[in-house]
Amino acid sequence: MRGIVFSLKNREHRLHRFSRLRDFSLKRFMSLYSVRAFFFLMFFVGVIFGASSFDATSTDFLSQLDFLFVTNLSNRLSLSAFDVFCSSFASDFLFVFSCFLLSFTAWGMFALPALCAFKGYGLGITAAYLMSEHSLSGLGFFVLVILPGAVLFFMAFIVSLNEAFTHSVDLLKLYFSSKTDVLLHRNIKTFFVRFFIVLIFAVFSAIVDMILWSLFANMFNF
Repeated sequence: MRGIVFSLKNREHRLHRFSRLRDFSLKRFMSLYSVRAFFFLMFFVGVIFGASSFDATSTDFLSQLDFLFVTNLSNRLSLSAFDVFCSSFASDFLFVFSCFLLSFTAWGMFALPALCAFKGYGLGITAAYLMSEHSLSGLGFFVLVILPGAVLFFMAFIVSLNEAFTHSVDLLKLYFSSKTDVLLHRNIKTFFVRFFIVLIFAVFSAIVDMILWSLFANMFNF
């Protein structure tokens, strides 16, 4: 009897999960996550463009990008653990701060996709640089040392992009509306709290970078 009851419960659970899958609405998904999906696409486009344009990139330009991305591995390997943390956090902070500033401009909604694509461009050119200069060792270094922190920060960066985009759109509406309280409908406190959480994730991402560099960077022979 107990087996029959458990069997019926399991069957009901499977039917419930199946009905939830059938209730999936693409329209509802796009209404909730269309902005995040758009920025994810822009980031991916940036990664592809960065990786494909590496061969045409000059050495001087790569050296200038080293402050934001890993385009000079020999310099990065000479840094201490704390220097790696500072370098990683400074780079992430610049992107988050740029995103924050753009949220308070009516034209920020047009600049944010470029900012997201540029972040992806940096990750793509970093991967191409390591593979071009160090072959499979460079690929292993990228996957083991650089990619985990980059993915962690990107998850938080998408949130900041979404918040900044929505806030910029609200500000743009203000210029075409007779009402002056359009922005008051948005919870400014929540906006600042979410950006503060993004900064916490940026710090955590920098700590992950520092730990991975300290543990695994010296394992590779470059």
